[in-house]
Amino acid sequence: MTPPLTSVSAVPRRERGLGYALMGGLGITLVAVLIGAVYWFWLFTLQRAASPAELLPADTDLYVTLSPSLGDMPDGTQVASVLRDQLGVGDPQRVRDGVTHLLGVDYNKNVLTWVGGTLVVTVRGMDGTGDGAGEGTARQLLREGEVIFMIGSRNDPQAEAFIEKHLAARAIRGDTMVRTTVGPATVYAQEGGTPSPVAALTLFEHYLIFSNRPTAITAMIGRLGGAGDRLSAVPGFAQFSDGLTERVPGGRYSSGNATPQTELSALRELLLNLDR
Repeated sequence: MTPPLTSVSAVPRRERGLGYALMGGLGITLVAVLIGAVYWFWLFTLQRAASPAELLPADTDLYVTLSPSLGDMPDGTQVASVLRDQLGVGDPQRVRDGVTHLLGVDYNKNVLTWVGGTLVVTVRGMDGTGDGAGEGTARQLLREGEVIFMIGSRNDPQAEAFIEKHLAARAIRGDTMVRTTVGPATVYAQEGGTPSPVAALTLFEHYLIFSNRPTAITAMIGRLGGAGDRLSAVPGFAQFSDGLTERVPGGRYSSGNATPQTELSALRELLLNLDR
């Protein structure tokens, strides 16, 4: 026997009015604002790199800087201009060729993929006597002084890939590189061998840093944590830094002592002989 069918009246659907639509829209907007706020906080705090002067010692004698546009990096017109005007280098192309030889990598494939932002070279620690005629030599700079190269990175993973290729090239040349962890950074230092402007290197605070002295890089890492005086706190440097603008993206700062001219000539000789 077929059971009787029971008829159930349909419950009328409740129409959602304009208020529900407004609340939904406000909820989506609020979530978008919160996500945006978190992103900008991350971008401007966690991803903000310290300025080079915040990492460098207060007794830096010579500081040359440039913030080239990305469009300039392939042909290096602005870099060549700083080399000529600030360092007195008559043949900038020779410096570029020497850098490529020293790094041992392809410039277009392994450097242009990450380089961006500020370029800095600094010198300190020479005694100022030079070669007797007030001219410092590259050999004297590497033996007595401290030279630091800072290259801004806009893509740290690509910069790390560059380091691996550079280290592989150094191994082929016979260099022995020792790896050390210093705070949040990994420092690679040459063990033995002849003095070199790239004896030590690291990727720190979105800068690829080279120096002839591992201790210079270690001090830079410690300085960010509050140890030691900073170049950024020197009044004369602060005045120089304030004069750098988009129209004047580069320049040279010298301390008040007598050594910068000796160090300038030594740096110029070093840059012109990077392939030797």
